[in-house]
Amino acid sequence: MKKSALFSVLLALALPVAALAGETLVGVDSENPPFMSAKDGKAVGLYPAIITAAFAAMGDTVQIDPKPWKRCLSDTDAGTAGTGGIYKNDERLKKYDFSEQIFVEKMAVYFNKSHPVTFNGVADLLGKKVGVVRGWSYGDDFDKAAKEGKITTEEVTSDAQNFQKLAAGRVDVVLAIEEAGNSQLKAGKQTGLERAPTYLFQNPTYLAFNKSSKQTELLAKFNKVIAEMKKSAKLDKIAGTELTR
Repeated sequence: MKKSALFSVLLALALPVAALAGETLVGVDSENPPFMSAKDGKAVGLYPAIITAAFAAMGDTVQIDPKPWKRCLSDTDAGTAGTGGIYKNDERLKKYDFSEQIFVEKMAVYFNKSHPVTFNGVADLLGKKVGVVRGWSYGDDFDKAAKEGKITTEEVTSDAQNFQKLAAGRVDVVLAIEEAGNSQLKAGKQTGLERAPTYLFQNPTYLAFNKSSKQTELLAKFNKVIAEMKKSAKLDKIAGTELTR
């Protein structure tokens, strides 16, 4: 009996503290302001704010960890954490359970005015060198064209790096969420850059967990709260605050 009790204590100590506390783990991109990023080691931005507010309304606890996007996805693939601010695509639908949409991002195309680009769809990017963020999906059509080598992609870890490369003429265009891209233009660190009037896509974003995590009940609670936040305009208020900082 003593050995059994000792083993139980040791096993409990070996378990993650978050799991013992019933805390949900969610990863967000550490370098995608104003949507999600890291500041002093903490997650900040639109998606951390929305997820934190939703879990508080649910009466549940959540730990939101900012980290490279690729690691967010690998942790969700492993079933150790969810991912916030993620898009749906065919591949992800096979392995993840998604919440209802929490926001709609508009993926914009930016170019250098010294080498203007006319953009109306993915076909206009064929043969071009495109700056993207490592680990991101840019929609099934773009991802397929890139995989087939019809579009050359150059990956970096942040929008800031992409805009520096665009200003230096090292890429033909850069893809960025409109609010994030416009914040780079407003910062004034690079000049002569412009946004194309047509978006690559307008994509809803979600909270997702690996199907093996069996978090459908949690997502149902989350969805109910998100619907209430939309109805009360609380979601709009959070977006208005976080996207204009």
